[in-house]
Amino acid sequence: MTLSKLLTSKRSSSSRRHHLPLTSLFKTGFNPTVKDYTDFLLHLFNLQKFRFITHFKSQLNSNLIEGDRISNSIFKHPHFNQHIHEEAPTFLLQNRILDALIQGFCIKEKDPERGFLILQHYFKIDGICPSSFSFCTLIRSFCRQGKMDRVIEVVEMMNDEKLKYPFDNFVISSVVHGFVSIGRPELGVGFYEKCANCGGVEMNVVTYTCVLSAYCRLKRFEKVYDLGYKIDKAGLSFDVVFYGCLVHEYFKVGSMVSALEKDKEMVEKKIERDTVSYTILINGFSKEGLVEKGVGFLYKMKKEGIKPNLITYTTIMLGFCKKGKLEEALNLFKIVEDLGMKVDEFVYATLIDGFCRTCDFDNVFRLLDEMNKKGVHPTIVTYNTIINGLCKSGRTGEAYEISRNLNGDAITYTTLLHGYIKEKDSTGLLTTKKRLEEAEIHMDAIMCNVLIKALFTVGLFEDIDVIYKGMAEMGLAANHVTYCTLIDGYCKFGRIEDALEIFDEFRMTSVDSVACYNCIINGLCKRNMIDIAIQVFLELNERGMPLDPGICQLLLQSILRTMGPTGILDFISKIGNLGQEVFHIICNDALCFLCDEGFSESASDLYTSLRKNGSVLNIMSYNSLLDLLLKDQNLCLTRISLSDFVKEIGIFEPRVSKIILNHLCMKDVQLAIKFLESRNAKTQNLTFSVSFLVKLIKNGRTLDAFKLLMGSKERLPFMDVVDYTIVVDGLCKEGHIGKALEVCTLAKSYGITLNIVTYNSLINGLCHQGCFVEAFRLFDSLEKINVIPSEITYSILIDSLSKEGYLLDAKKFLDRMVLKNLKPNIRVYNSLINGYSKLGSLPEVLKIVDDLDRKGIKPDECTVSVVVNSFCTSGNMEGALGYYFDSKLNGFLPDLLGFFYLIRGLCSKGRMEESRSVLRDMLQTEKIVDLLKKIDTKDETESVDHFLVSLCDQGSIREAIMILDEIVPILFPVAKKVVKRELRDVGSEPLISNHEDDLAHDDFDAYYSLLESLCSRGDLKKANKVAKLLTGFDGG
Repeated sequence: MTLSKLLTSKRSSSSRRHHLPLTSLFKTGFNPTVKDYTDFLLHLFNLQKFRFITHFKSQLNSNLIEGDRISNSIFKHPHFNQHIHEEAPTFLLQNRILDALIQGFCIKEKDPERGFLILQHYFKIDGICPSSFSFCTLIRSFCRQGKMDRVIEVVEMMNDEKLKYPFDNFVISSVVHGFVSIGRPELGVGFYEKCANCGGVEMNVVTYTCVLSAYCRLKRFEKVYDLGYKIDKAGLSFDVVFYGCLVHEYFKVGSMVSALEKDKEMVEKKIERDTVSYTILINGFSKEGLVEKGVGFLYKMKKEGIKPNLITYTTIMLGFCKKGKLEEALNLFKIVEDLGMKVDEFVYATLIDGFCRTCDFDNVFRLLDEMNKKGVHPTIVTYNTIINGLCKSGRTGEAYEISRNLNGDAITYTTLLHGYIKEKDSTGLLTTKKRLEEAEIHMDAIMCNVLIKALFTVGLFEDIDVIYKGMAEMGLAANHVTYCTLIDGYCKFGRIEDALEIFDEFRMTSVDSVACYNCIINGLCKRNMIDIAIQVFLELNERGMPLDPGICQLLLQSILRTMGPTGILDFISKIGNLGQEVFHIICNDALCFLCDEGFSESASDLYTSLRKNGSVLNIMSYNSLLDLLLKDQNLCLTRISLSDFVKEIGIFEPRVSKIILNHLCMKDVQLAIKFLESRNAKTQNLTFSVSFLVKLIKNGRTLDAFKLLMGSKERLPFMDVVDYTIVVDGLCKEGHIGKALEVCTLAKSYGITLNIVTYNSLINGLCHQGCFVEAFRLFDSLEKINVIPSEITYSILIDSLSKEGYLLDAKKFLDRMVLKNLKPNIRVYNSLINGYSKLGSLPEVLKIVDDLDRKGIKPDECTVSVVVNSFCTSGNMEGALGYYFDSKLNGFLPDLLGFFYLIRGLCSKGRMEESRSVLRDMLQTEKIVDLLKKIDTKDETESVDHFLVSLCDQGSIREAIMILDEIVPILFPVAKKVVKRELRDVGSEPLISNHEDDLAHDDFDAYYSLLESLCSRGDLKKANKVAKLLTGFDGG
């Protein structure tokens, strides 16, 4: 269309508009002007249509259209005003009809919505003014239905400029009670306070009672006292309803003492209890588990002539059922029937619920049949009770079968879903979900939450998303349970990204929920996303929400697991700006975790930091530190001052005393013994730990261990033969034979039977001290005290005899060992080989080596080294090389000492290349290289093995031997030299008495034969040793 055509079209439309009738003009859709309105009014006025003018004026006013001078003159014309007065009775009649319609729909039809629609329709018409009673009726009806949004609309209409009806006590009390009923008491309080601030109405006791309930639900009990003051000031009288409501609210929040105080106050004010107030008391006691107390009030109620009603008896039945006293509940039920009271469904539902709790479903179905026989028709409430009981008992399948014959509601399907979730029955969940969709049940937020949880169980993530996003379309708002269910579900399935997305949406809402934060922190910790978890934790604190101790501990455990103790300390440094109380709790938990995991250094660092900052440690932290100090004594000595614990806890705390004793045991044994003798130690039955004896011995303080043991004879810890043997062995190795025997005597006094290990330590100690006579006497006495010598016993004696040159006696002991069915190992044979090698008896050495081959005993590096040394000592280098290569072929190489003997021997014979080859083999042996690396050259850039390799490559064998000649004595301390001498025979007669506690006893006859033999052979050194034994023995 061109511009000219468009303009032509507009003009023609304008000309047609002026020629059309006025009524047609409105129908065409054109917007009329003021002139059009005036023309229309003039037309109506000429036709004497005053009623139409009235309605038209109302329409103009409602649309805020102002007339011109002519239209205003029409409205003020005498004929028009006269018509208005004539129509007044008609408006009054219409108002009465309107009130009757509204009140009829609200009261009789229970359908305030239709009444509200009629009110909205006629409210805009001038002259139509419903009465305030109609508004009150609508408010009361909507409040009962919980439709508080409609209540607010009605209240706003009451307050409209057209009516300006004042809010009286009925309106205020109804609105407040309505908000309390739907769980929004804060809105009820807000409405009341706004009305109170506006003034113009004197509140009565009914209004104050409703407001009282709202304040109690908000736990603003201080306001309750203000209400009481206002009632007194207004000269109003408290009634039984006011106090009954107050007692009920106190019971509801679990404050039974306050409830009884208010009941007592009511009685003191001469306000008599009625049936309701008694029922409130009985109900409160029943719900608190004190149903017997409720029965007492029932008797008192009857005694005062107040007749209990069915609710009173039902409340007591409920209390009996909750405590599992079903027989008493049934007896009371029979009493109710005998009284002729008509039992309703709720009584049966109460009993059925009681039997469901005990899984007695025979009685459940018996009561259900009884209901039907007596004409009490069970509704969905009763069936839901049965379904809930079956689901909780793990019989969801039976519950489902019952539900198939019902028109279930949201609770029915929610309960079934809960049951199948608990049983992890995917098929049942899907079947119930399908039925729920077919039933077209109006879903609430609770059902959505349960359904989402059910869908997580079967893994239908797409359906979960549909339900969550569809809640808004259903007019439902996701609550904290919704978000928590979604976050927890996604986290459990490892979909942490989806969980974080939901969490972000939750953060954008006004919903506050610690549980949602805890769920996401838990999920992040399980995925080791600790940095994000810490950020969420800090945000949780910034929002001022309470911190869950469990989630704090979980976060600390996760940090410790993934980041170690350093991560814990870093986390503590980040939360310094938290509140003091929260900070102290987290720090104490962190300290406990570090102590429990044994991170001594980090625990001590945190402890020191907390002490510097003035933080208060709780008893759990001190307990953990004490346990750590008991495990790690060095921590007490180096990082944590023992005096701190003495100051904070006191010396009389057993663990503190234990730590002090442990500290003294390692620092000063004499002080430890004195501490054990103190009254405090005796009162606590304090004793030291056996582990400290072991520590002292390992630290070379065997005498201190002996002093501690002998000085605490009366306060010794429990010690077994192993503990005593450790002390004996330590003393024997340091040459304190006499003290070792004292320990043996102490052990025997406590009923400890010494074993062969203990005697081996004694025999070995005696042999090392050169006390062979005592060693053999002790050996000979073993069988008489039913202690069987072991392989180690024979090995000790054979080794000692071999070292001293008594090889014939050593061989006799070897034969004796074989006769006892004890298998000598390679170490026993090495002792003999080494003995013969030192005597230069190569044939005997080779004889033993051949014997090893026949018996199938494999040589070790020590065997090879000794045999090679024997060849080298005798000058037989061919034999040494031959044995070396044979051993190498069989996988046996000598130790460093054997290599050194062979290299030095070959070099001394001028066989440099062969010596160089053996040196190269030695430097390629891993065990020897590792040994050479232990030598400190005081030069970090050069090690001994590298230096020897360099000399070997250069052919500087003599220089290498010079280096080895310096190294070998360091790694193998030179033993006392044994000169070449004849083989000696000690003799086989017993040299030691048969009683080990008489070892120091001198017996001349026992020594004489040995002394005579030694003198005749010219071995004066040995003879002198034996002679000394005759003059006295000092074993210490």
